[in-house]
Amino acid sequence: MENSSVISTAILDGVLATIDMRGMDPQEVSARAGIGNASLYGQSHFLPLLSFTSILEMVSEHKNDPAFGAKLGKSFDFGSLGAVNQIFLTAPTLGAGIEQFIRYFPTLQTNTVCGLSVSGDLARFSYFIQDHTVKHRIQDANFTEAVLCSMFEAVLGKGWRPSCVELAHSGGDDVSSYIEQFSCPMRFERRDNAILFPADCLEKPSAYADPMLHRALEEELRETLQHKTSHTDFATSVKGWITSALCNSSSTDIHLAAIDFGMSQRSFQRKLSEHGVNYIGLRNTVRMEIAKCMLALTSLPIPEIAYHLGYSETSAFARSFKNLAAETPARFREIATGDLNQDNAGSEALFQFLDSRSFAQH
Repeated sequence: MENSSVISTAILDGVLATIDMRGMDPQEVSARAGIGNASLYGQSHFLPLLSFTSILEMVSEHKNDPAFGAKLGKSFDFGSLGAVNQIFLTAPTLGAGIEQFIRYFPTLQTNTVCGLSVSGDLARFSYFIQDHTVKHRIQDANFTEAVLCSMFEAVLGKGWRPSCVELAHSGGDDVSSYIEQFSCPMRFERRDNAILFPADCLEKPSAYADPMLHRALEEELRETLQHKTSHTDFATSVKGWITSALCNSSSTDIHLAAIDFGMSQRSFQRKLSEHGVNYIGLRNTVRMEIAKCMLALTSLPIPEIAYHLGYSETSAFARSFKNLAAETPARFREIATGDLNQDNAGSEALFQFLDSRSFAQH
């Protein structure tokens, strides 16, 4: 696979806002994933889905809460989905809203299949990421199903609950926690993730139906689907893969990356070369950009930062950082936090500071 899946940064912004509401530091979360500034992924409206799903997994692990994604999804402001949410709500019926959601969901997230089927008196709305490079997807499934349930409830009335929620992963020892979050029976290790509900709900009118606004939204989204660029280049996809591995304390060995991208190691290296980079250079860039964010935006101890970046020794991290940044991690943090706090210059100046010390991709 040349390009991995992407997701709209608007969804990430909504998640970070929700994380903030739940008493966690969104700056630390974004710093650990290297998205504290634009150096890794540029100014695109999209970022690799790998990075997004890894953030959810990382926070779940930190909170020691296997059902964290579902809790986050219940609190999430689905207005962050923008026009896709609006066209869902303003459709005449739930069924029409689901059809529009499926049609235009690719404007928010790619390489993902959503589907609606009816069997007897039961309807099934499914969601599944097709991209096999996205290995850590449990919390994404929990989060997405919870968001969709909230959207259904908005149309069908407060207190609505699905007949059942199905998830592709195992519930392990946490089935009761899932039942508590979704307030319905659960099925695990299914072929995909899905919400099951009475089929007659499909004909229920939406309280937010607005034919004129709906037509305008459909025209806007049709144009977006045709013309908006929603992909990353190969090098950026690989950076997303490395970030995901670091966030999940997994190996970043090149042969594992090649396997996940469906290539031999030689073909993988050749493809990177065509983009003017090599794997070691990309990995150094990802590590150092994440290091910069964590040093500048958090108070985490330097040994913890080194461990997060896959270094077995803090001294090895310090040597690598100084070699690429011409400053020790401690001195970089001192400059980043001291000067900016003194100037009271805000986040824009911080990003300018980080960008001024960007690392070359060797």
